Amino acid sequence: MPPTESLTERLARALAAGPSIATQAAAAALAGLRGCDAPGAAAVVARDDELCRLLAAGFGQEAALAARLAELAGAARCLGCGACCRVSSPTLYQEDLALLGPQGPGREHFYTLRAGEEVHSARLGRRQVLEQELIKLCEAPGGACVFLGPGGCAIYDQRPLQCRWLECWSGRHAGQLSGRPRLTRTQAFAGDHTARALAAEFERKLPAARLAGLLAAAAGGDDQAAEEALAVLEQDHGLRAAIGGRYGYGAAELKLLLGRPATAIARAYGLAVELDPDDRPRLRRMT
Repeated sequence: MPPTESLTERLARALAAGPSIATQAAAAALAGLRGCDAPGAAAVVARDDELCRLLAAGFGQEAALAARLAELAGAARCLGCGACCRVSSPTLYQEDLALLGPQGPGREHFYTLRAGEEVHSARLGRRQVLEQELIKLCEAPGGACVFLGPGGCAIYDQRPLQCRWLECWSGRHAGQLSGRPRLTRTQAFAGDHTARALAAEFERKLPAARLAGLLAAAAGGDDQAAEEALAVLEQDHGLRAAIGGRYGYGAAELKLLLGRPATAIARAYGLAVELDPDDRPRLRRMT
């Protein structure tokens, strides 16, 4: 591509090469103009009727195509590219409490990160220890929000405050919500005294900070910490099974009530449970 080639010229060349090449070029142009990622730009192009019409019309529509791409790139609204949704799922604030009610998407789609856990902050780009608990929407494998699908957000009309607040086109970001009160299990289970008591007892017996410290040490090669961490993992599994069996909470709702299973947290440290040659459980580093 010539270094001084304009967008219109690039699109003309792509249109002459056929619809597939032209569609790829339009998505690449939108990604560059808007600052969204490639999958998001491709999704926007595929859903925009005007772009699809121009791409189907082919060579000779490059000026109109460039104008439409510029219009979308400068739009002061969400295009549904899903770039923010692919980074992580949103954290809930007290204003989002209704999402956990009967009209929400279902409590099985939420989980708790407990105070003391070490987690990756998508906004900060680094790991940090949580000073307070967070309730989040679940993520799909790979880290994207579980409600992000081929057609965009499956709960767009009910999306949480953090999703409504984010504006990639204006620079508005989640850090600006730091003064808003977060949603906690106290509010989420306000009408369920038993649930709150169970969560409090679980925190007393298995504090997240202790597990995080043991797993970090075990990941660094500390065999004693690995033994202690394994004992905590077994206790975590036993308590969840007992609470679920006695009180009727399913595994998915226990992720909201008690936080993530310890085995899932261990995987974040590159550790997994396996049986040794004597059929005894042990922690091993994942490859």
